[in-house]
Amino acid sequence: MSAPILGLALPSAADARAKIAALRMRQRISALHPHITTTAAFVSANGKFTAPKIHPTWEEFVLVPMDLTHLQSTSSQIIDLGGHIGSHHPDLKVTVAQPIGPAPALLNIVDSRLRLATHRAHSQEIDALVLSAPDGGDKRGAAMLSRMSRLWSQHHHLPTRLATHGVQTRGIADVVTDLRREGRRHIAVGSLWVCEDSATREHDRRARAAGAEVVGAPVGDDAHLAAWAFQRYCSAALGMVASPEDSVPE
Repeated sequence: MSAPILGLALPSAADARAKIAALRMRQRISALHPHITTTAAFVSANGKFTAPKIHPTWEEFVLVPMDLTHLQSTSSQIIDLGGHIGSHHPDLKVTVAQPIGPAPALLNIVDSRLRLATHRAHSQEIDALVLSAPDGGDKRGAAMLSRMSRLWSQHHHLPTRLATHGVQTRGIADVVTDLRREGRRHIAVGSLWVCEDSATREHDRRARAAGAEVVGAPVGDDAHLAAWAFQRYCSAALGMVASPEDSVPE
């Protein structure tokens, strides 16, 4: 029996930039594990999804949520996508892996994206930071996001706020506005969004309109992200359930 198919489920609409990011992640995985067939699906913030093309010869399929806010529970959108694939392909065994989740190691990627944005903006001074995520995640994910915000503040010795997009959470515009009321004028926003689409572009517009000086690009294609996705795939493919300690990337 061949290895299960690895399906990356990206939290994004299936537009051009998101497709490029997905393709590059797939290429990274395929280069290291050429025996694994990969594909990609897209789940936008409004719940609409674009399912991958399923080949009739496929027998097992592992859907890996490229979700950087949930640590334990899988979002309802991903569950719906897995159900959709299974219902339309009854001979295909579909397994949903654990989401990647937030982890302090992601801050290195956020920093690298923010340094590039700062250089492009010719910004000379930053006096406040905002760590921005597409949603507040699950209970453990929210706790980790808060911890990451504190760690980021300690690392850069700057006041740092967490912004999460959602109905009951503080969005990017509110957080940036509050920092400006405190007298901060050189605010940089680091992004925990996975890839660029219309939602991230609207997020960036709101951040700048509220007074952010620099907005970092989404995490996007990254070797660490691809490696973590493969780890989740392996755990699901082997029927293993990672412990809470194992669920956070090193």
